[in-house]
Amino acid sequence: MYQIFQRKIKFYTTKKLISMHLEKDTPTWLSRNNLVNLFLVDEFQKKISTIETFDSNEFQSFKALDSLISHNNNLIVLSSSDYNIYLSLPFPFSKKFTNLREIVEFIESDLKVILFFIELGSWVIGKIKFKQVLASKRGSRYVKGRHKAGGQSQRRFERNREKWIEEHYKKFVFDINDFFDKNNDIPFCYLAFGEEKVLNDLFKFNFLNKEKFLKRKSSLKNYNSKTLMKASTNIWSSRLYIDTKNAIVKKS
Repeated sequence: MYQIFQRKIKFYTTKKLISMHLEKDTPTWLSRNNLVNLFLVDEFQKKISTIETFDSNEFQSFKALDSLISHNNNLIVLSSSDYNIYLSLPFPFSKKFTNLREIVEFIESDLKVILFFIELGSWVIGKIKFKQVLASKRGSRYVKGRHKAGGQSQRRFERNREKWIEEHYKKFVFDINDFFDKNNDIPFCYLAFGEEKVLNDLFKFNFLNKEKFLKRKSSLKNYNSKTLMKASTNIWSSRLYIDTKNAIVKKS
């Protein structure tokens, strides 16, 4: 029994790996190491008959793939005789992969990423590689929570709060521009993490390389030095969905 459990964890056979996901039929996170281990298994390689890349928008009508679509503009479809596997890689790509080893090489390549996490009140900016933080900058700006009273007092508070929020974004802009002045090498990609409204409001302001950032939702709070270290592992994870019921058909 213990040996069977170990084989499942270490992905010694394709059957053991796939069995971890078949019961759920839901999107699953797969770490960089686990994805590489899976793709290098001979049995799994033989099982995949074709590898195709599609624009993620072609699958917008399938709710099961929503989290994959929001994660990457392109989806990879690995086809076998039994089912299709939908894969959303952690970073944008333009290459048309022809085999699993090419995907492994992309995932394991020495990529640098510039990213930031932001919430009302604090942010952290960093340059990272896999399991390495190369540079970082933290910042904060006090933004008082919402006022519970009503009447003129509440309206006055809301006006003040809007000013605090604006100053918060302006201070972030100053910090990220300063960060780019000190870290002017070009990364593989730029990622912005935060709640949707916070990111949308922030991107109304101008800052260096703003148009290059890809937005990703995050509900993390209280950013600190550990945030970037965790990100240097977590954001290398891919999103995967195994369509065991063959229910997904690409738009023609």
